Amino acid sequence: MRFYIETSKQSKKTENLHTNNTIYYCVDEPNLSYKGVRGKGKVKIHEKINHNIPIAEKIMLRYLGSLEHPMAKALMSSVRNGDSVILEISPSYYSTWDYSKR
Repeated sequence: MRFYIETSKQSKKTENLHTNNTIYYCVDEPNLSYKGVRGKGKVKIHEKINHNIPIAEKIMLRYLGSLEHPMAKALMSSVRNGDSVILEISPSYYSTWDYSKR
């Protein structure tokens, strides 16, 4: 299992990951009923624009619903300009929670 995050090439997060590629993460649903996953993994930083564009497009579609969304346009512009990177996270440990089952 792997998952991907788009972030700024100049972010503190990216800078820290160049030094230490171990990451702790939490991905949760902001609406009722609360559920999510958290864990630890290794990160590979992808900087090649042609590699990053299709991954970033999938991320935008998943979370914003359209590549025409103003935020998607702005983020995709950063990807196309090489100002963003894609973080590929390979979890070594994770746990989940689902409060809807309470």
